[in-house]
Amino acid sequence: MLDMIMTLASGVFEDADILPTSRLEEAKRFDSMNLVQFIIELSELLDMDIEDEEVEKTMTFAELAKNLEAKKSLK
Repeated sequence: MLDMIMTLASGVFEDADILPTSRLEEAKRFDSMNLVQFIIELSELLDMDIEDEEVEKTMTFAELAKNLEAKKSLK
């Protein structure tokens, strides 16, 4: 799942240099509009509902993947 998130994030935020340990807000093209686009595309990619509140700009991409994996396992 982390690989899919990183690939999507690199495209949405136009940042090939982001790492799993990077915070979302550290992405080069991070802004509220790109964050919303990222959440929408991530929801579609993973085929799960992801609320805006579940994705905090201060979390790392690795933390996001871990949280979403836990949520998906609860389904």
